[in-house]
Amino acid sequence: MIIRLTTTDRLRRPSFTLVELLTVIAIIGIMTSMVLFVLAGAQRDAYVARTRGTIQKLHEVIMQRWEEYRYRAPKIHVQQDWLRPQLAMRGQVALGPREGARLRMIVLRDLMRMEMPDRMSDIEYPPTIYKIAAFTFDNGETPPNYANDLPYPPSLAELSMLPREVPGQYNNLRQRAGLGSLTSNPYKGPVASIVPTGYSGSINSAEWLYYIIAASNFQGGSALEYFRPSEVGDTDDDGHLEFLDAWGNPIWWIRWPSSFESPYNIYGAPDAMDPLHTDWRWNISSVADKPWTLVPLVISSGPDGIFDIKFEGSSSPIIYATQTWRGFTDSPAHKAPPIPYFFPDPYVEAYDNNGNLVKQGLGALLDQDGDGSTDGSADNIHNHNLTE
Repeated sequence: MIIRLTTTDRLRRPSFTLVELLTVIAIIGIMTSMVLFVLAGAQRDAYVARTRGTIQKLHEVIMQRWEEYRYRAPKIHVQQDWLRPQLAMRGQVALGPREGARLRMIVLRDLMRMEMPDRMSDIEYPPTIYKIAAFTFDNGETPPNYANDLPYPPSLAELSMLPREVPGQYNNLRQRAGLGSLTSNPYKGPVASIVPTGYSGSINSAEWLYYIIAASNFQGGSALEYFRPSEVGDTDDDGHLEFLDAWGNPIWWIRWPSSFESPYNIYGAPDAMDPLHTDWRWNISSVADKPWTLVPLVISSGPDGIFDIKFEGSSSPIIYATQTWRGFTDSPAHKAPPIPYFFPDPYVEAYDNNGNLVKQGLGALLDQDGDGSTDGSADNIHNHNLTE
């Protein structure tokens, strides 16, 4: 039997229809999208992990520096007569123990301001010149109760102003900023900035963080050896380096994040720098939450590049060196004293003038990008949530 093939039969071959091709292409597209979505999520997780690693290292170096202040013995010049029992004062000394402890607390805070800056004004201003409020009274007056003395009872009077030495680390940072070092404290009056004529430079929080780490030692060597070259850059090309997150954005920091909500900011917990509770807020009954320990904040803006938190004062830049004790309005005894009393306040804007905790200080939520919300803070990565 012979089978004859026609021309049509010879040209007929296996093939796909147009519908089948389009279906296959659609399936491949869907599968590709799924793979890309998974890869994007994996890349994001990798970036988050890498950023957490960088912040973890920054946290360890910063906290090592922070812990040193808890046990530091600052050099404070006090006239010897203030420490000797006085016959006219019934054997008491002019400088009470709580006032002495308060002075140590203020000096430590000012040293932190100068040696661990998070803003340009920390370096532009020299050591704050403090005024000592000491007890003076006649034989007929009742000696003060040093265990419970108020900030400014009527028996307090100013004796002198304390000269301050310029810390070496502070001069090192001034030189890095191009401000030049100070050989001595030239001021005998109100605190004023020391900035060379014509100087217009500015270093932001991220750049100060780099300089603090560069001046620190860690695990027996320079702290900079702890970081990879890829973790450092100069995003604004101003010659001042920053630590970068995995998205290439600078990592910022706040030394005293008084209004940043975190497990470390436990309102009402004692301040580690003030173990004797000499901050004036401890003497005011109307304050609902007493001063607490402030843990430095090291923070990345995360994948969206938006912090949405507060890095500066509400109405004007914060200058810690020129602050004075404002007092609260609940009682005349707690209002500002007749003599200026310089007081670097870590809790600036966290309290209102009546002593109420309003949590509007540094680290508070703020609509940074003007989109009407603070949602940009949701993906921030910081040292306060490293364990999450």
